[in-house]
Amino acid sequence: MHMIAEPRAAVLDTPSLPERSEALRDEHAWLWATTQEELPVIGPAVGARRHWVNARAASRLIDELSAEVGRVPNGEEARRLWQDTVRERLQRFGDARLGWPTGYRRLLFGDAFFAASKACARQARAFDPQISVDSLFQALRNVWIGNSLQMLLDLPVVLNPGLFAYSMLYPLTDNLLDDAHVTGAAKRAFNERLRRRLAGLSVAPIDSRDEAVFGMVGRIEQEFPRSTFADVYDSLLAIHGGQVRSLDQHDSPVLTGADLLTISCEKGGSSVLADLYVIAGRATPAQEHFAFGYGVFLQLLDDLQDVERDSAAGHETLFTRAGRRGPLDGLTARLARFIDRVLDRPRFEAGRFADHKDLIRRNCMTLLVGAVAEQPRRFTRGFRRTLASQWPFSVRAMRRLRRRAARRYGEATNVLERRTGATSVLDWLLAQSAPEGAHSPVQ
Repeated sequence: MHMIAEPRAAVLDTPSLPERSEALRDEHAWLWATTQEELPVIGPAVGARRHWVNARAASRLIDELSAEVGRVPNGEEARRLWQDTVRERLQRFGDARLGWPTGYRRLLFGDAFFAASKACARQARAFDPQISVDSLFQALRNVWIGNSLQMLLDLPVVLNPGLFAYSMLYPLTDNLLDDAHVTGAAKRAFNERLRRRLAGLSVAPIDSRDEAVFGMVGRIEQEFPRSTFADVYDSLLAIHGGQVRSLDQHDSPVLTGADLLTISCEKGGSSVLADLYVIAGRATPAQEHFAFGYGVFLQLLDDLQDVERDSAAGHETLFTRAGRRGPLDGLTARLARFIDRVLDRPRFEAGRFADHKDLIRRNCMTLLVGAVAEQPRRFTRGFRRTLASQWPFSVRAMRRLRRRAARRYGEATNVLERRTGATSVLDWLLAQSAPEGAHSPVQ
């Protein structure tokens, strides 16, 4: 591994947010460089029979829930009863098969998370009736990250205007920057216009995309006036800078391993740092530290999940580069251990943080094991078996279950569409529910 210098000690004067972000980037690059490529304990030992029993139970659950999708009732009261029944079935499965602690019922299935997701979907469809499912879920993923930070900070779990607007900037900007048919010059010109708008300068939009993007920045300004919340806009400029620099990963074999690590740390860390500021307006150093580390390992998880797609597109990441040399066992083990190191640092203890931190850890390990299951040729058989020996399902079963769920859900959605005209369960729920206020928490 390339050498990363240990981060410098902080100076006594309070640094600006750009300086703090740079220091956090360097600290996490150093933390990654000093993390061993040795798989930590990710769960209790699970034998072959338990794998088989769990897989059978999961197959039955998939079939039962798919049938329930096709039988979604009409009417608010009936729909709520149906929703409670589905939720209870999922909870029982999690308790029995996945070893969920009792507190997960409150954390995973609280009404506030569902209400925030519905509010995001409703507002996104109102903003753009033609928004694609992929773009909607891209925005929703960021809303869920913001909601998880609200949970950690003991704030109401809501879709505030700033979180919605920042989440929508992802599909609005990424779709352009990832479009191979848009020239590099056009992308650079767009990035410069957006940078100036984020900095508070007067910029005239040149097309409908600019109008949409600048409009989202305006929504953030309405909630967080620039004169009072300067760090909000510095955090948005930080993630914008990270995204711009990440364009160097497109077909750039000249980047060193240290370059790739720096880009991943900057882009991932500043992304969730901005989430922190658009939900809270202000933050303590400990909160910044946690949010940045959270973003770094989420970015590295994304890179692991996207190895096949990034390799095909010629995008350079730590994982695509390692994948050209051989199996990804060591780098993936390092990522699992890195997640533990970030979460186990005793810098941020607020509210019920221990339970919330455990939920984040389990969700991240689910993403990591799922990435291995979906890309088995990238890993040795021994590594896959070691991973599965500490997981409720075998790697092969996870792959089969995902395909089964996709097929069954597709069939159920077709039934729902014939019955109601809705093209998805989400669309049907939105049509059935009265609009919520975007800023109203659900207790």
